[in-house]
Amino acid sequence: MDIEGLYLRLPWHLQGLILNFAGAVIHRRRYSGHYGTVEKEVDKRLDFSKNEIHKYRVSRLKKHFQSARSSPFWANRFLKFKVNIGSEDPFKELEKLPVLTKLEVKEHASEIVNYRAKSRSIKRHTSGSTGSGLIFWESRQMEQVTWATWWRFRKMHGISRHDWCAYFGGRSIVSVTREQPPFWRNNFFGKQIIFSGYHINSATAEAYLTKIKKTGVSWIHGYPSIISLLAGYKKELNISLPRLKIITTGAENLLESQKRLISEAFQVPLAQHYGLAEGVANISMWPSGSMHVDEDYACVEFLPLEGGNEKQHKIVGTNWHNHSFPLFRYDTGDIVSLADSKEVVQSCRGRKVEFIDGRREDFVVLPNGTKIGRMDNVFKDLINIKDAQIRQKDKSRITILVVPGIRYSQKDERLLVEQIKKRLGDTIGLEIKYMSSIKRTKSGKLRLVVQE
Repeated sequence: MDIEGLYLRLPWHLQGLILNFAGAVIHRRRYSGHYGTVEKEVDKRLDFSKNEIHKYRVSRLKKHFQSARSSPFWANRFLKFKVNIGSEDPFKELEKLPVLTKLEVKEHASEIVNYRAKSRSIKRHTSGSTGSGLIFWESRQMEQVTWATWWRFRKMHGISRHDWCAYFGGRSIVSVTREQPPFWRNNFFGKQIIFSGYHINSATAEAYLTKIKKTGVSWIHGYPSIISLLAGYKKELNISLPRLKIITTGAENLLESQKRLISEAFQVPLAQHYGLAEGVANISMWPSGSMHVDEDYACVEFLPLEGGNEKQHKIVGTNWHNHSFPLFRYDTGDIVSLADSKEVVQSCRGRKVEFIDGRREDFVVLPNGTKIGRMDNVFKDLINIKDAQIRQKDKSRITILVVPGIRYSQKDERLLVEQIKKRLGDTIGLEIKYMSSIKRTKSGKLRLVVQE
């Protein structure tokens, strides 16, 4: 049954009732039971010493190895690669395992499940923004640790669970055929006004901004591609809003051009967060502005990226809080630039990340095979562009899709070409296509680079 399709066909007031019922169920599941204890433990680890965080990490990995014995997939893999799960140095044993790909997980999902730990687990789906979704199981403990860790990040920036949030994500909460407000729904239990990311345009932007102004929300959270689009319209319409506490972004890479536009439009602090459904890594921006690995959340490894520079590494992680669906050395497909090559865990505020570069697919490949990342820098001074995407079908040429703002001119086009040539040279062909909008993924995300 297409539940989402049925929901979208209902009158708006019935949609509100259903959404709030779902919100109540989710709120109860996340924050009831042992959540209070979990949150206190997560917050306490923020003050752990180097020795304390090391002991905690060793303990978590040991428990994860022991629990994973009940997974047929991992029992066989431990045997094959001679992993001693009772070793006093579990990190040394972890290195014996090969990196696990998403394709392997999809093919062996039924064998990876730990049925002894699966009771009261939740069935999860990743968004599949690169066309490769994943279905897996998440334990109750994992869900609560995840949300306690995310709220730890938010509390550092002055946000609490009592603050109302304007949320801009990829959820289909309003039918795409709707042409008049409201383009949002209230989730009272989650303290959210959930805005549709599929209806923002020149005709509707004022309604969005007016709603935010009237409700007086404390903060905005969501996909940076959607928030930056709204920021562009805010600058054009010159609508003033009450002072927000902060804007936080997640789910997508925050591009420098988006960061600049959002900051200029809303005049509030901006904080980025990195996490993923599989729970194998978490990276939080601190109030100082630096990004750090949450070393207590998962075992994160940074492996050198083939074809990248010496700072670029792929994120590989182990989800040691989720015994229902254990993942060891799982390749996230995401790329970061490290601020320091030293892999020393000093505290819960762990290794420093300079940039979250995105996914492997976010790199343009030159005819000679060189991979060029950080393509968002092309657009950092092009404030008259609302949305953009680079598409590459082969190594000989790229096409840039551009959604121009009302002040976009030939001067902007010349600057765009100049910035592209500066980074890619003259060895690759270039075409610019102007669009009224750019198609997003099924989860509502806008990818900067699409390789075909």
